[in-house]
Amino acid sequence: MENASKALIIAGSVLVAILIIAMGVAIFNKAQKAGDTSSLDTTEINMFNQKFERYNNTQLGSQVKSLISFAISNASTNKDDQIKLPTVTLSGDSNYTGGPAEGGMKAIDGGNPGNQTYIDTLGAMRNKITSTHPYTITIGYGNSGIIETITITW
Repeated sequence: MENASKALIIAGSVLVAILIIAMGVAIFNKAQKAGDTSSLDTTEINMFNQKFERYNNTQLGSQVKSLISFAISNASTNKDDQIKLPTVTLSGDSNYTGGPAEGGMKAIDGGNPGNQTYIDTLGAMRNKITSTHPYTITIGYGNSGIIETITITW
């Protein structure tokens, strides 16, 4: 009887030790993932992309202005997460003359504090868009699957 009770105590101790080790590994893994902000999970990437993808293809200028306004708001929200700041390019199609913007413009996040240059360039782009003119929007994806480039052509 005495040996059986000692065996139960030893078995219980082993189970508690295994539980403590498993909790330690789980906490370590969570802490490691929290520190790695460059990797986004698939759901987060899809949710981010959907907000921009609805503007893909040919849109009127009013919709393009909405896209650029959203990009400005996105830059303010994600100012510390550069992977979520796509390069936005506004350029003319060689087959179309007299476009609403003279020359091309490109908004690239340069890593400056608050992304002010990026936001200012997007604002200047929005001001050059003609609301009733059609534009073609092309979205490019990076290796991680997140939107990396948005090209607006007239």
